[in-house]
Amino acid sequence: RLFRPPYGRITYAQSMGVNRLFPQTRIIMWDVLSGDFDTTLLPEQCLSNVVSATKAGSIIVFHDSEKAWDRLKFTLPLFLKHCDEQGWKMKKL
Repeated sequence: RLFRPPYGRITYAQSMGVNRLFPQTRIIMWDVLSGDFDTTLLPEQCLSNVVSATKAGSIIVFHDSEKAWDRLKFTLPLFLKHCDEQGWKMKKL
């Protein structure tokens, strides 16, 4: 079981509370934030963000929300193609 803190923010006390209430849960963060939630970002900029920041082993955050949809529908297929061309295998957490 994994928990990603909203907005990537969690205090030490909150993390201890998660561990105490849900001892089998691991707090997981990411190293690449796509920016797909940012309505001022062009889809091409979103793609550039993830392509330039991703390396083997990266954990990438995309959002499956209506707000992110215009950028996600453009970026995700091209990003997955890029990862395939790099020989990377995508896995869900």
